[in-house]
Amino acid sequence: MDERSQTTGTGFARVIARWVPVGLLFIVTAASCARDVTEEDCRQVGEHLREVWTAEAKFPQTGGASADKAVAVIKSQGSALEESWKTQCRKELIGTPRASGEFSCMLHAKTLADVKACATIPEH
Repeated sequence: MDERSQTTGTGFARVIARWVPVGLLFIVTAASCARDVTEEDCRQVGEHLREVWTAEAKFPQTGGASADKAVAVIKSQGSALEESWKTQCRKELIGTPRASGEFSCMLHAKTLADVKACATIPEH
């Protein structure tokens, strides 16, 4: 080999030696960002769904016994939604890879329509 080939080969080896560890670090970091669904994820989303439900619920504008019953029913439906989500999440999602886009979307949803839109996010 001539001197130029050796220099080019050595330069290439230096570039590889410098960037391969950076690439591996990126791959390991990216892989560690993908984590499994936890009980805490289920709890957070469930609580947020109840909050969204309550914010959108149509509460009676007048007082009285029937209005109090209506408020109790509306609140119980929000609690039921929360518990239903958490139960289903525990059974089907805990321990599976977390689709961070969907969880983030659901945690930032302001309306029930936003929550529904989160279900259409493609898997990563």
